[in-house]
Amino acid sequence: IDAMIREKSAWILKKMAEMRARPQAPVRQYEEGEVFWFLGRQYPLHYTDDPGDSIVRTDRLCVPRVLLPDIRNTIQCWYVAEAKKEIHARCMYFSMMTGYAPTSLRITGARTRWGSCTYKGGLNFSWRLVQAPLSIVDYVIVHELVHLRQPDHSPKFWAKVEALMPDYKQRRKWLRENERLLRI
Repeated sequence: IDAMIREKSAWILKKMAEMRARPQAPVRQYEEGEVFWFLGRQYPLHYTDDPGDSIVRTDRLCVPRVLLPDIRNTIQCWYVAEAKKEIHARCMYFSMMTGYAPTSLRITGARTRWGSCTYKGGLNFSWRLVQAPLSIVDYVIVHELVHLRQPDHSPKFWAKVEALMPDYKQRRKWLRENERLLRI
């Protein structure tokens, strides 16, 4: 083991430096002006005195002050609801385009998987994905739709992904390098 570590030490140090250079996860305080991501755009948090009980996205993420006691959960619920709308619409678009139809579509709280495909043909997506740019959301959706026909990550699988999305490697790279930004 020691010999292998010495032999690969340059590669290990290079990879450690790459990891340190990636954007760090934000530390959330839920303060006025703090930035939240939605479909790749930044929205500063703005508290309002509106009597409503729902978040409104304009050029800011407008949250009524009455929701402050449970702000973290409230924002997460908002993301889940938005993910249901956005991911469902994009999934249906790519499903019609490819002919690959899932038996079900669920939004989950998964922390380490952006998407997954069940053996029964259902697709699952983390609500956190809706923070990423639309091109990245589309990549994950296409990736999971292809799993409906090709359940592994063989060269045949990647060839099908590339046929649908020729720039998938750049999108996959963006997700790997920026995944820490997609935490609340």
